[in-house]
Amino acid sequence: MTGKSRYLVLAVALAATTPVAAADASDIYGAPPTDSGWKYQVALDGWFTALDGSIGVRGLPAADVNLSALDAIEHLEGAFAGSFQATGDSWLLYSDVMWSKISADADVGPFGGNVGFEQEQILFTALVGYELPVNVQNMQLYATGGLRYQDYKVDISIDPVFFPGTNRSGSQSWVDPIVGMALHYDINDRWFVDVMADVGGFGIASDITLQGTATVGYNWTDTISSSFGYRALYTDHQDGGFRYDATQHGLFTRLSFHF
Repeated sequence: MTGKSRYLVLAVALAATTPVAAADASDIYGAPPTDSGWKYQVALDGWFTALDGSIGVRGLPAADVNLSALDAIEHLEGAFAGSFQATGDSWLLYSDVMWSKISADADVGPFGGNVGFEQEQILFTALVGYELPVNVQNMQLYATGGLRYQDYKVDISIDPVFFPGTNRSGSQSWVDPIVGMALHYDINDRWFVDVMADVGGFGIASDITLQGTATVGYNWTDTISSSFGYRALYTDHQDGGFRYDATQHGLFTRLSFHF
């Protein structure tokens, strides 16, 4: 074979193998990224909560506190709430946080007098869930476990008519283990239902803590949804002179961003 013939054979071989190499390169560099299967959600939450229960600090007898949701909004000094969720490979990762501060006072007793109440609150919940097998199309049901952190700063002032007034402040923070369930059900491609419930404390920190949330939601786009429902949280905790035996409950809203 002459030199020219050898160059011609080499050129033909390169021409034949170039499309294959180009296809392999496009698979590596030009193909779209593989979907990992995980979905994420970041949300802004709103909880229009009433407060009912008995709260005591530093030797004062526990005071009954009954604030409607409208009263709480009227006396709200600040609030923030949000949540994060990730689902994939049969797992659920969820966390939410809320901070709020309210203050109110009321006239009490047949002869008058005044009771002042101020509360600053931080709630943080972190959960891990695993999907349970259910034979219902478009439904995901998770068994969950995690922790709920609660922090309260409470100031109670009592100013009776015929006796000297008194003021007591107290703060307490604690962490409760919790177990529960989380459910998501797609009614159709637009409407969905979310339900979460848990129980915890078990005498480790709180005697008991219970929480439940149920909402109906709507997917406005592939990346934005909103939901509306009800949320309630009950906690019975006592440590030294601090007593918190109260229920927060009210309408709950959520604006979510999915990616």
